[in-house]
Amino acid sequence: MKKLVVAIVLVISLLSNSFVGAAYASPLETVEKAQIQIENAKKTSIKSPFLSSIIDQTVAKLFMAMLYVVPPASKVEESDEKVIKVVRATYEKLTAKQKKLVDITRLVDAENALMALKAAKEDKKIAAKVVELIDQINKESSAKQYKQAVTVALTEYNKLTDKQKALVTNSAKLTIEAADLKAAEQEAAKITPSAIGELVEGDILVNKISALIGEDYTVTLLSTPEGMVVDGKIVQPEIGQSDKSGTVVMLLTRTDGTKVEHSIELTVKAKVNLDKGLSQISLFKDSTSSKIDFTTISNFALKNKETNKIYNVGTTPNNQKNVYQMKDLPTGTYTIEFNAPDVFQVHSIQLGDSYKETIYDPASNPLVITKDKTTYVKIILKSEITLQEIKPLENLTVPYDISYDDFVAALPKQGKIVDSRGQEHTVPLKWDVRPFQFENYTKPGTRTLSSEFFNLPLEVSNSTPAQRLEMTIQVIFPEPEKSNSHISLYKDSTSSMNKIDFTNISNFSLKNKKTNKVYQVGTTPSNQKHVYQMKDIPEGSYTIHFDTSDSMSVSHIELGEAYKETIYNADTNPLVITKGKTAYVKIVVSSEVTLETISPLETLTVPADITYDDFLAQLPKQTTIIDSDGEVHTVAITWDVRPFQFTSYKKPGTVSLTSQFFKLPIEVSNSTPAQRLEVGLQVVFAAPDAPDAVEEEEL
Repeated sequence: MKKLVVAIVLVISLLSNSFVGAAYASPLETVEKAQIQIENAKKTSIKSPFLSSIIDQTVAKLFMAMLYVVPPASKVEESDEKVIKVVRATYEKLTAKQKKLVDITRLVDAENALMALKAAKEDKKIAAKVVELIDQINKESSAKQYKQAVTVALTEYNKLTDKQKALVTNSAKLTIEAADLKAAEQEAAKITPSAIGELVEGDILVNKISALIGEDYTVTLLSTPEGMVVDGKIVQPEIGQSDKSGTVVMLLTRTDGTKVEHSIELTVKAKVNLDKGLSQISLFKDSTSSKIDFTTISNFALKNKETNKIYNVGTTPNNQKNVYQMKDLPTGTYTIEFNAPDVFQVHSIQLGDSYKETIYDPASNPLVITKDKTTYVKIILKSEITLQEIKPLENLTVPYDISYDDFVAALPKQGKIVDSRGQEHTVPLKWDVRPFQFENYTKPGTRTLSSEFFNLPLEVSNSTPAQRLEMTIQVIFPEPEKSNSHISLYKDSTSSMNKIDFTNISNFSLKNKKTNKVYQVGTTPSNQKHVYQMKDIPEGSYTIHFDTSDSMSVSHIELGEAYKETIYNADTNPLVITKGKTAYVKIVVSSEVTLETISPLETLTVPADITYDDFLAQLPKQTTIIDSDGEVHTVAITWDVRPFQFTSYKKPGTVSLTSQFFKLPIEVSNSTPAQRLEVGLQVVFAAPDAPDAVEEEEL
């Protein structure tokens, strides 16, 4: 017995060692060799049943060693398939006891990874075929080829799994092309015989079709029944001939190149001898004073009561959006059919000329078309939603001196209303304010204005009883801030010597540049005859106005405080009245008549012993000047001789004196360049005994 156990241990050891050595071969060779060793071990178990437990454990160890030749799931490649299959086959041949001794998680994970690799490879292969189909879609091909290419590609794409779809790199193109084709087919579906309507002689078929589809589509006729269309125009069979029917095949091409072929069966009826008239249909809301676009209703048609034929072809003039005009209507009686939006109901339909209308009734008073006459129809709708409230406008405060244009711009352009559902709407407002009305408003003050009648939103009707569709607003022109102006008048320059009485100009006023209002009330202080003071002038920009005598002209006008003056300009530098500040104005005028000559004074001889007071009394009080017109003027002169100066004169002797500056007559300005307005005087102090022997002294 002891020998037998030793023999068994030796066998197991040899088996294990031989498999370990095989690990240095290729993975496939290794597992195949391991498979053989396991088979041998199992045979040993068959020959020696009592060694079964030991052999099972040995087989399990051999299998687990074999299993680790299989790569982890994350590293499995397609080349590992044979190894994985050998290991799986070996496992399946193990006994139930042996299977319980091993963990095949690694094998299962590897098998799953291998299956995923194969599936991914197959997905790529399938997706690549769809990519190729999408690439073959070409708008430049014929309409049939284009549709087939899109249809096939879309069908194959829809068969794919989500994983396979994710591998289709150009699926966006397919989506776009499929959408383009669908849109074109939907557009083509609008083209039906009933939509085209009755075709008569001279109708341009392409135009009739184009009117049914979008502007980004063009129509090309590919084929038409023989004789139905000539040079693009419908040829109607003559009276008594049979109607002409057949298939019309057309091509619709969108601006992006999308094409679709479309076929319809058309019939052109033979001409009949019919009297015809016209109808003009107008659409209103609430009353015939409130026009609304005819497009508010849809599917408008007139149905002949005798023939049941439908007529729906007409036009809306560009300048009458509420009107639909229908021509060439066979004479007879008609019912009126159309669809209105859900919130609308038909209030009434009026038939006939203005002031002669009757109420339409399909049974007792239908529409009657008369030969060569226009029958007028007025459809009046009313909404279930009605006006509940007109929201008041807030008061508007504007500057008292606002201009007309700015005032009109400041008026509210919209208001608010509330409908019967409690929903608020914005409505546009207009105001009829004329310039002459604006000028007559009291400013400052308050003015109440009413807007023009506004239009309610399309889906809202007026209440019952009706409200006036207008809004009022209180416009407030507040009291302006005010200040003062101090105006001074000068001649030639602003020197204090050149002040002249303000009465030398007339009609003085300040005119507000915005309001055009004129201000002229002011006063002249008794001790400042050259000044004109104006109080309570509203803030703003002003122009200066006054009249001068014929011989006088304005030299310039200075604005501002002393040493900060600027030159007045009515456009670029007007007088500005500012709150809390006095606006200073210096008006400088000049005469066209100028100083030519100052006449010299004759020598004055006085006794050497003359007193100071007598000396002053002897000094001349006036002299003469000659102006540029040759006129002689007398001007007053004064002298500034102080007692100490008089005492210092050398007597007997001669003294030269110069008068103080004199004033020119108001009508005479200084020359250019200016002359000094003074005059010299030679004074001789004569001795009683020797009046001729004197010395000259200048002061």
